[in-house]
Amino acid sequence: MFDIIIPFYSIMILLSLIANIIVVMIISKKYSFTRKEIICLLLYENVGIIGGAKILTFLQNNKELNGQFNFVSLGLSSYGAVIGALLFLTLFILQFKKSLEEMLYIFMPSIPLMYGIGKIGCFLAGCCFGIEYNGFGSIVYNYSKSAPEHTHLFPVQIIETIFFFVIFAYMIIKHKKNEFDLKTAGISFISCGFSKFILEFFRASHIDKILSLTQTISILFILIGIGIVIRDKI
Repeated sequence: MFDIIIPFYSIMILLSLIANIIVVMIISKKYSFTRKEIICLLLYENVGIIGGAKILTFLQNNKELNGQFNFVSLGLSSYGAVIGALLFLTLFILQFKKSLEEMLYIFMPSIPLMYGIGKIGCFLAGCCFGIEYNGFGSIVYNYSKSAPEHTHLFPVQIIETIFFFVIFAYMIIKHKKNEFDLKTAGISFISCGFSKFILEFFRASHIDKILSLTQTISILFILIGIGIVIRDKI
C-alpha cells in the first residue's frame, strides 16, 4: 500500500556519529579536556569526517564522475573520514596547544565503532559488496542499486563489522582497566590497517587490481601503528 524506501545507509551513518559522540563524552571524563573543549573537538572531528570522506570518494572515483565534484551526492569513504577526522583533531590540538596523546586516547576507540556501524549500513544498502561466493553466509540482493541481483556474494561488510567491533571492544577494555596508552593506540592502528588490507581482497571492486588505494592507505596505517608502538618503548 505504501511505497516507502528506507534509507538504511543514511540511518546507520547517523547512528555511527551519535555513537561517536556518546563514547567520546564518556571517555573524556578521565582526561584534562573541559566539556567545552570536547564539544569543539567533536565539531572539528565531524567537519573532518564529512569533508575527508567526500574528498577521498571523489579522488577514488574521479574518472567515473568525469571530474564533477557534487558534495551532496558523493558517497563516504571510510579512510577519508578517518584521515579527515585525525587532521582536523590535530589542527585543534596545535591551535590550542593541547595534548596530542590524550586526544588520541579519547577519540580513537570510537573510530572502529563508527566504521563497524557504517558497514552495517553498507550491508543493508548493498554497497561495497563482496566477491561472488556460494558458501556459508553468502548474501543475495534483489533490491540494491549497487550490488548485482540474484548473485551469491561474500558478506564482506558484515565480516568487517565483526572485526572492527572486536577492535573497539579491545580499546574499551583497555580504557576500563586504565591501561590505554600509546602501545594500545599503535596496536589499534595496526589492527585496523591489517583488517582493511586483508578484507579488501574479498570485495568485488578489488577484482583485477594488484593493490587498491584502500590497501595502500592500510599499509600507511600499519606503519603509523608500528611507529607509535616503537615510540612507546623508547
